[in-house]
Amino acid sequence: MIQLTPNDLPVGHPLPWSLLDGEGNLVLGSGNIIPDARDLALVFRHGTVCRDDAGGEAADEPRPATGPLGLQVGTLLHVKLDGEAARPAASRLIGFIEQGLFITWPQLGGRDLPLQAGDGVVLRGFSGQAIHSFTSTITAVCRSPFRYLVLSAPVQRHATPVRKAARVPTRLAAYLTEPGDEDGIGGSGGSAARLALLSDLSTGGALVQTTTPAPAPGSRVRLRFNLRTASLDSEVVIDGWVRVAPAGEADDADFPAFGVAFDVLAERELTLLQCYIYEQLLTSTRMPVQPAPAAVAAV
Repeated sequence: MIQLTPNDLPVGHPLPWSLLDGEGNLVLGSGNIIPDARDLALVFRHGTVCRDDAGGEAADEPRPATGPLGLQVGTLLHVKLDGEAARPAASRLIGFIEQGLFITWPQLGGRDLPLQAGDGVVLRGFSGQAIHSFTSTITAVCRSPFRYLVLSAPVQRHATPVRKAARVPTRLAAYLTEPGDEDGIGGSGGSAARLALLSDLSTGGALVQTTTPAPAPGSRVRLRFNLRTASLDSEVVIDGWVRVAPAGEADDADFPAFGVAFDVLAERELTLLQCYIYEQLLTSTRMPVQPAPAAVAAV
């Protein structure tokens, strides 16, 4: 990824590439407009802003049948060497056989994770109902027709059910308008939309931070933003009600914060939000520590 500065972004014009945070998560999709310098400052408020050095968007891929643990081909996997505490690398399940898995070569920050045959790895993936953690051994390193790994059958399996009301910290840029005021997006007519930053996101609502005074509690707002799920960007439009921000969340005098309680979501928006939230939860899920055999025998 390439780290950006405020001077790299065209204020008032469509973005030539998607903006990402330091972890590679989508902040604002390509083609969107940052209206003015205050909105630009908000985008950089909570950390680095990057773009993909490849400069391309992932293509839409079909999702075949499920494999071990109910994981589908194409499922995002977080991978790290067994016993290491480092941040996990990103990979995807690309196939399976009775006694093993095929995954893309794990990458961290755009670089291949240094791995070799015989290494033990810890993996996590979301099946749709739970986050599955397991360990495997790399049985083969393949470089043709592309780089991928062959893993042994999963062992030390552990499933963490995901609550329907799960919340995740985010850093998503959104356009904030009133319901029905579509012409204001990007400031091209109507009452100009302003950029907002979404955080603490769930299927029920979000914490919102803006460059302007917070709307009155009880007023109606519309949020338009992009979610990246399974490497695909999808636009989401959600209406909701303004709520007072939780204590301690509205302390930034420069960029006021408030809560938005979402209306009942349509099936598409609900599915996209759930997928996004579950992918984010992968980064914080951990396998239980397994006691060493000697320690078990001594008890």
